Amino acid sequence: MSLEFKLAGLDYRSATVAVRERFSFTESGRRELLQSIAPYVEEAVLISTCNRTELVALCEEDPADLLRRARGCGDFFSLSGEAVVERVFDIAAGLHSQIPLEDQILGQMKDALFEARQEKVCGAVLGQLFQHAVATGKEIRAKFKTIPHETSAAAVACSEAASFFGSLRGVRTLVVGSGEMGMTAAGLLAEKGASVKMTQRRIRKDGALPPAGVKLIPYSSRYDAMKESVLVICATASPHFVLTADDFADDGRSRLMIDLAVPRDIDPSFSDRPSVTLVDMDGLGCSALPDGFTAEIRKYLDADIRRFHEWLDMRECMPYIEDVCAFTERELAHELGCESEEEAQRVKEASRAVMGKLLFSLKKGVDMDMAKTCYLALAKAVRQ
Repeated sequence: MSLEFKLAGLDYRSATVAVRERFSFTESGRRELLQSIAPYVEEAVLISTCNRTELVALCEEDPADLLRRARGCGDFFSLSGEAVVERVFDIAAGLHSQIPLEDQILGQMKDALFEARQEKVCGAVLGQLFQHAVATGKEIRAKFKTIPHETSAAAVACSEAASFFGSLRGVRTLVVGSGEMGMTAAGLLAEKGASVKMTQRRIRKDGALPPAGVKLIPYSSRYDAMKESVLVICATASPHFVLTADDFADDGRSRLMIDLAVPRDIDPSFSDRPSVTLVDMDGLGCSALPDGFTAEIRKYLDADIRRFHEWLDMRECMPYIEDVCAFTERELAHELGCESEEEAQRVKEASRAVMGKLLFSLKKGVDMDMAKTCYLALAKAVRQ
């Protein structure tokens, strides 16, 4: 069966945050989607983050139709074939992130792969694609770590706040959310001298403690803490607003509110208040890598993409190679007249080792298309 990669989705370049949040999936939502599309795909992985929702699949159907069935009409972009492989590698490399080379996408892609495997909709092909891409993403960050850039949305938010206030020293801050993003933001703010309170609904499963200098408060106390704060940063996984204008009267105090969540955490109507400056993920802007670095990263990616295709090509050839090896085992065992199972087993192992060396060395002397033709011809010959 000929495998065809397909992808459909939207990201911060193609859709506003108001549109993206309609197609944002929680973990349970991602699992439900994967379960619902399982009958229509050979393999699938769903990436859903603040900046993108992209369904990667091996299937006959258009993945855009699968997304529409789940969440309604949307103007999705679609890719197929080689473009899908490049897209997955580019995402892992951070080239399609709002903050180039940001780190969080690697963990999100690993989570997406883990969930797809647990729901039994991801097999060897997409598994290898995502594993190759994530490994390449890690290598790229190590190789190009000298590039001056922020590595997370939390870091960009802190830079935005520093520019807004001139200095973060002593700035009374509320961080709503104690997940990875909230922890990172709170830690960076505390390091820069801000007075930080962070909400926590429940003890984290990993037992992580708040960063040094950060005071934990109950989530239910967020509005009380907001009254004292001039900087508010929200980063939760809630599907609904965690701060609403109706629940917090306008006290006239000048505030910077930064929403790092999709779906959004902060009621957009806060921006109607003259005293409030509200910034969401789109408002944080999109930084660019220094000239020349993108081309260097592209070269690095291209080499790893070629290696993935070599694996894919060899995988398609394995049934042919197996047929030739099995034929050789049987014929040698018969010709040598092996009298015992032990003798036959030794002959089989030796013949398979020799044929393996011969067949796998073939692809080193010719291009892959020619090698595939040779493998197929040999397989047809031994089947007669």
